[in-house]
Amino acid sequence: MRTIRYITADVFTSQPFTGNQLAVVFGAEGLPTETLQAITREFNYSETTFVFAPETAGTTRRVRIFTPGMEVPFAGHPTIGTAHVLVATGDVPPTAEEIAAGEMTVVLGENVGPVPVRLRLDRGVPSWAQLTTALLPEERVEVTDRTAIAHMLSLDPSDLLGGAYAPTGVSCGLPFQMIPLTSVEAVSRARLRVDAWETALGGRWAEWPMVFAMTGGNDPADLAAHVRGCDIRARVFVPSGGVPEDPATGSANAALAGYLAARTPRDGLLRWEVAQGVEMERPSRLSIEAHKTGGRIDAIRVGGASVIMAEGTMAVPAHG
Repeated sequence: MRTIRYITADVFTSQPFTGNQLAVVFGAEGLPTETLQAITREFNYSETTFVFAPETAGTTRRVRIFTPGMEVPFAGHPTIGTAHVLVATGDVPPTAEEIAAGEMTVVLGENVGPVPVRLRLDRGVPSWAQLTTALLPEERVEVTDRTAIAHMLSLDPSDLLGGAYAPTGVSCGLPFQMIPLTSVEAVSRARLRVDAWETALGGRWAEWPMVFAMTGGNDPADLAAHVRGCDIRARVFVPSGGVPEDPATGSANAALAGYLAARTPRDGLLRWEVAQGVEMERPSRLSIEAHKTGGRIDAIRVGGASVIMAEGTMAVPAHG
């Protein structure tokens, strides 16, 4: 047996016991992929990351990301949370100049490529982080049957928007099916029917649905304080990845920023605040932005806070 070290964090939140849980694992060098997948299932969080020495010039660390069901090339809450853990624990300490400047950047080498993460520092301690996606948005329209999409979500077709805001697959490294709804109430009412999902989206390029609606500032009074005032309410379902519903999904929100920016007729910096995980009682807040020049999107960013929750060790077979 050998011992690996782990740290857990709640990501896309400043409040413990909210946001999206993440395990960050150190010391897994040489373990086969099957063992990394088994460790991920042992935590049973939406995702677990494994941190290794950098393999590519210009990167700070090599990071592999797993859901309970598979390895993924890119994901937002693991990227934000891992960067926070690396700096907060001193594994990647800021320089005196970075402390004085109040920010630093780490670059994580992921399967999608290098992903830079800018961290705000409060006297050397990270307080907020923002990733820039390695890939710009790609869109594909694969499904046009509104009735099938609505049935999959236990909704009525009238709950879905249409026209330019019809369901569309979007990816900034991991594809999601963007499904705009007419109201926050419809977002809360959605229930994924897995059998209907298998028929409507299973096996598609963008098979994981993200439902969302603009809030119009009409937050309920009992909404958690750290997600009040958001522009968008969202939910994400990842059935084939072993995650029935995800409390905070940075990769899906990156795709959402691209989807919205492509339908916003102005250049410059576009920003939205997104509340996710509300229905799961894991409220999360994600800051998303896109930059456009000459009508073209040239940057997508996703940001949020993290809270370190626990640390420990795990015994695993020495050779997997």
